Amino acid sequence: MSLRARLSARFPDRLPWHRSLFRKYVLTLVSLVALVLSINAGVETWILYRETVRSVARAQGEYAQEAERSVEAALGEIERQVSWVTRASAVTLQQHRDDYELLLQQAPGVLTLAFIDASGRVQVRSGRPGGAAAGEPLPTRPGFAKPVFRDGRSLAALVVSHAWPEQAVTVAEVGLEPLADALPAATPGSGSYAYLVDTDGRVLGRTAASPVAVGAEVARAEAAGAEAGGFGRSPDGRAVLRTLRPVAALPAGIVVEQPLPEALAPIRELLLRLAWLFAFGLVVAICASLVLARRMVVPIRALHAGAEHLAANRFDHRIAIRTGDEFEALADSFNRMADELSGSYGRLEVEIEKRTRDLARSVSELRALEETGRAIVGSLDLGAVTAAIAARASALTGARTILVYLRDEAGGVDGLAAAQGVPDAARAAVAELAPAAMPGSDAATRGPLAIPDLSEAAWFPGRAAMREAGLSSGLALPLSDAEGALGLVLVLRAEPGPPASPDVMQSFAHQAALAIRNARLFQEVDAKNRELAAADRHKTHFFANMSHELRTPLNAVLGYSELLVDGLYGPLSDKALDALERIQINGRHLLSLINDVLDFTKIEAGSLTLSMQDYSMPAMIEQVVAAAASLAHAKNLALTTEVAEGLPVGQGDERRLTQVLMNLVGNAIKFTESGEVRVAATAAGGWFTVSVTDTGPGIAAADQGRIFDEFQQIDSSSTRKQGGTGLGLSIARKLVLLHGGRIDVESEPGRGAVFRVHLPVRASEERQAA
Repeated sequence: MSLRARLSARFPDRLPWHRSLFRKYVLTLVSLVALVLSINAGVETWILYRETVRSVARAQGEYAQEAERSVEAALGEIERQVSWVTRASAVTLQQHRDDYELLLQQAPGVLTLAFIDASGRVQVRSGRPGGAAAGEPLPTRPGFAKPVFRDGRSLAALVVSHAWPEQAVTVAEVGLEPLADALPAATPGSGSYAYLVDTDGRVLGRTAASPVAVGAEVARAEAAGAEAGGFGRSPDGRAVLRTLRPVAALPAGIVVEQPLPEALAPIRELLLRLAWLFAFGLVVAICASLVLARRMVVPIRALHAGAEHLAANRFDHRIAIRTGDEFEALADSFNRMADELSGSYGRLEVEIEKRTRDLARSVSELRALEETGRAIVGSLDLGAVTAAIAARASALTGARTILVYLRDEAGGVDGLAAAQGVPDAARAAVAELAPAAMPGSDAATRGPLAIPDLSEAAWFPGRAAMREAGLSSGLALPLSDAEGALGLVLVLRAEPGPPASPDVMQSFAHQAALAIRNARLFQEVDAKNRELAAADRHKTHFFANMSHELRTPLNAVLGYSELLVDGLYGPLSDKALDALERIQINGRHLLSLINDVLDFTKIEAGSLTLSMQDYSMPAMIEQVVAAAASLAHAKNLALTTEVAEGLPVGQGDERRLTQVLMNLVGNAIKFTESGEVRVAATAAGGWFTVSVTDTGPGIAAADQGRIFDEFQQIDSSSTRKQGGTGLGLSIARKLVLLHGGRIDVESEPGRGAVFRVHLPVRASEERQAA
């Protein structure tokens, strides 16, 4: 993207309102003023709120204190009236009864009177209708008891002690209606009220504005206590400011409440004034921010216009800003930059054009070098590789004539391996080349060598013929790697000067050397493979021939020994019979080894074929066990079978499968000294699983993989106890593989071994599917 496009994208003529600097400045200044006003309003509101709450609490506390004094004065008057009947001159019960009747006539607020002696028994009882029943328990503790309600009246028991007799008391039940009149009528604050409640929350008395009737229950918290000026809910559900003051003479308290709107009326007036102040401040801030933002945005737009002129390569434009601040200094910097750009812009275009040409040439050379590498390594034939080197060198350098020489490792002479564009008259002259005659260091360590004048290259035998063909200059590329010199590539041209950059030609030489080395290594490996294949065929033929040649005389020896044992040639002594028996045992062992070698050579040569036919797995196992029973009996081993019932009829080469099982059972007996050998067979999912389990020494995990390889045994030393060629398990595995199955082993040292053979029930169908 050009400079003009980038500036236009970053500084458009008119930005949207939500992205403009003007909007940001206005919002910033207005937000700042709004924040200051909000903080001031919050602080003033909080201060006034705290003062208002304290003032209301103080007024309510003063009222509650005055109401407490009035209530206690009323209670004191009631107690004074009742105290008259406790005079010391009354010594008989009749005198106490007369005093009680007189008090009931003079004090209508007293309902019942009772005289209780020191033992706690009621001796005298007088009262009005509606008073406490005679059987009700009476308090004996001096003072007012807990108020009660009866027939809509609030009552309290008053206990007054007698001076004589000692510990005698008078209990009076009095009405508490005078307490309601004792509350001061002038409550503190607009809409406030007060009421007297007992500890159960029942109202004993109230002021005229109270929303609660006498006898009604209010919240327990109001009766239990609250701090002065605390928040709460009135009985009718309104938010209030509340103060509670307990009355010492009576188990009750005075509650003073004021609705929250009336209590916080000064705060509402303050908020109204602050709202008007906030609105006025915002109007002033908006006007001031508009003026300030405009003074800042106008110079910025002038700088924007100057930047667009610079982007359009109009370096003669000058930005005129006369603000006397940083904007003016920035405009001067823009003007100086325009002067500098005007001088350097031309030089920059020339340099960019030059660098572009060099870059294009480098990209072309790299692309050609990549194509050259792919073409050179596309074949492993040495002739095709040298021909590709010549063709790609011509395409890379544009030269008409290319000569590729390869070093003869025996004679140290470079012979012509490929050529392109060579005149027929010069072919004989350029057939061989001795690079040691070239000036400079050895070809294995030297880089590309330029040949400005071909006639001066005395080391090149065909220079005269090439000069006659019009070739005057060239380039020599030594081909070498870490192992030494491989050859040389000569690039001959009619035009003077280097055909390509030295780095490109050096990379080409490295690629060519690598391709030549790979082709030679491939030829060597191919020759070695052919030699190894021939040796393997000779070995196979040798084993096959030797097996046939050994079996013929061995069968004759076994046959004649059997005739001698049968007494066909006359009776023999016991020693002779023992010798013949050992001859037969060792001869059969030798015959089994020869058969193993013969089977191995047939499998290796691919000439072993399977005779597919139906067979019975239980019958095959029974045949193998019967044949190996004598071997197990000779070592006192138990040979058992565990064949599942209802096994299907299998299809495969019965003779070869019998050979596999016989090999596994024979190995198990051979390597087991005590215990048992068990053969088991099951079938599931179209597969037979035949396992041979022994109690022998076991096989280490490191040896379980190699025991199936040719000529491998666990103990391969010359002093091993058990003999064999090490081909039995290898042949068994290959026969199982030919049937499309597999064989594996599970064992631990000292715990015996389990060999499992997995065979398809229909081996021919399995092989066709594979």
